[in-house]
Amino acid sequence: MAKTLTISPRTRPRKSRRRPPASGSTTWRRCWRIAGGILLLTLLLRVFVVQGYRVPSRSMEDTILVGEYLLVDKIGYGPVVPFTNWRIPGWTDPAPGDLVVVRSPADSRKLYVKRCIAVAGQVVDVRNKVIYVDEQRVVDPPYSKYEDVRILPAEQSPRDNHDPVRVPSQALYVVGDNRDRSRDSRHWGPVPMSAVLGRARYVYWSCSLFPAGSRQGIWKHRLQTLPQRVRWRRLGLRVK
Repeated sequence: MAKTLTISPRTRPRKSRRRPPASGSTTWRRCWRIAGGILLLTLLLRVFVVQGYRVPSRSMEDTILVGEYLLVDKIGYGPVVPFTNWRIPGWTDPAPGDLVVVRSPADSRKLYVKRCIAVAGQVVDVRNKVIYVDEQRVVDPPYSKYEDVRILPAEQSPRDNHDPVRVPSQALYVVGDNRDRSRDSRHWGPVPMSAVLGRARYVYWSCSLFPAGSRQGIWKHRLQTLPQRVRWRRLGLRVK
């Protein structure tokens, strides 16, 4: 009786590697994880690396104008850990001439951009509007200005005259470039490093303020006048 010869295949058929289509709940979970990761990364960058800051006042004219938005470098000086006074070490220290963003000593929710005039150990005094550091006159920045011709005595205000002040350890003495329209270390005293948010670097948006007037059709008018109000030449400007 003849025998039947059966030949087995050398290899088994490959299984399909295609994954079954994800269910609706799985897709949503994946989207939420991606969105959560992006949000967390954005938050970490804002807290520890770079942050935007809007200039609300005229205290730094004409170096920085009202309505401008600045990029603040937080990692250079070392970012402050939230809810603490501890600062992560940076790769540089603030120096006289730097533009720094600081928290107001009166209200920590308010931020101001000022110019660092002196650092720890230096002595600052103001005589008839002129600032001296270690008995050397500080040269006014190119776009700084004075708007009030009056010279106020020390008894009336420390703006134009005050006694010598030694900057303590881990502190800065800061002033605004618009010297007569700025509240700064002449009024508060030196600010601690824990109140320094970072160093102002670039203008990423600059637009003149919308003039006060009737509220009728205000948003439409704002959009129509936006191209004329944007300070195009200042976009991307490095501030110093």
